[in-house]
Amino acid sequence: MDARADTVDIAALQAMDEDAWQRLQDAYFRRVYFYVRRYVDNHQTAEDLTQDVFLGAIKGIPRFDPEYTFDQFLFGIARNRVIDHFRKHKIKLVPAKGDRDAERSAIWLENMPQETTAAPDREVVGSEDSKRRRRVLGGILKEYVGSLWEAGEFRKLMVLEFLFVLGGRNKDAAVRFGLADEKAVAGIKFRAIEKLRGLARQSDPNHSLFLGLWRPGAR
Repeated sequence: MDARADTVDIAALQAMDEDAWQRLQDAYFRRVYFYVRRYVDNHQTAEDLTQDVFLGAIKGIPRFDPEYTFDQFLFGIARNRVIDHFRKHKIKLVPAKGDRDAERSAIWLENMPQETTAAPDREVVGSEDSKRRRRVLGGILKEYVGSLWEAGEFRKLMVLEFLFVLGGRNKDAAVRFGLADEKAVAGIKFRAIEKLRGLARQSDPNHSLFLGLWRPGAR
């Protein structure tokens, strides 16, 4: 097996160990997602298909063949899910090279790269993750700042800008914005962090972007 597959406990997966399956999803979700995303334009559809891949893995793991790597097993399922999606929805594809009949464009499906030959590596996944995190965080901040603005919480906005953007201290913020004491500033900061953490969780239902939010003990 390759380096990534070495860390997969096949026996635990076959025993349907919940922690083993969670670790597997944490390790592989993003790679599978970006594999699917190469062929499926819609983000939500790609995430749904990625979840289907893991469901397929649960069903297929009792028949796992050790002659193959785990990556081949998992991305083989991903390839089949993409093909099934195109066939189910009768999505028109660009005909394969040399195929003059658009109705025969299923040839393109049959010629999809096999398993891990098209699976994104860690560097690609890391780069795409970074882009996705920036987009999601931008949306989260826009939503939170907008809610404070609409509520007329302008002083709270200034306090948070002073703390998070300018790197100011709680004590200085209390004096600068006429708050009772450092505890009042700490309360504003704590509530903002909790709100942002909640929005981040809502934006990451598949635990694919902000892994620290889902670790045991994370608030």
